[in-house]
Amino acid sequence: MNQRKAVIGLLTVTVIAVGIGIVIGAAVNQGAEAASSTKGISPVDARARDFYAPNSEDLAPDEMRLIACGTGMPTARPKQAASCWLLELGNGDKFIFDIGTGSAERIAAMQIPYNYLDKVFLSHLHTDHFGDL
Repeated sequence: MNQRKAVIGLLTVTVIAVGIGIVIGAAVNQGAEAASSTKGISPVDARARDFYAPNSEDLAPDEMRLIACGTGMPTARPKQAASCWLLELGNGDKFIFDIGTGSAERIAAMQIPYNYLDKVFLSHLHTDHFGDL
């Protein structure tokens, strides 16, 4: 009887492990496809959202947008990122001025593909200005 319980237990664990592997594999494949393709995503056209957020309107070629991604203090605060400013131009260029601690979360929330964020300027080398670099 104990041998039968052990075999059933081992089969159960195997089935669960295989199921978890399939789910993780599918999630990794979807994530890799989403991360590798920015085809069809414009650096200037807004994407559809269910709520208002910065970066949710189209920019004309002669316009610019300045977004405060972080305006916090040198000491860490849970709800406020340190210094970070994102400047977007109508031609698709995006400039980041400082990228203090906590600001990468704010930038990620705007759903801008990271390969568009290749121009970073640091005002000075204090961690509250480059902590998320």
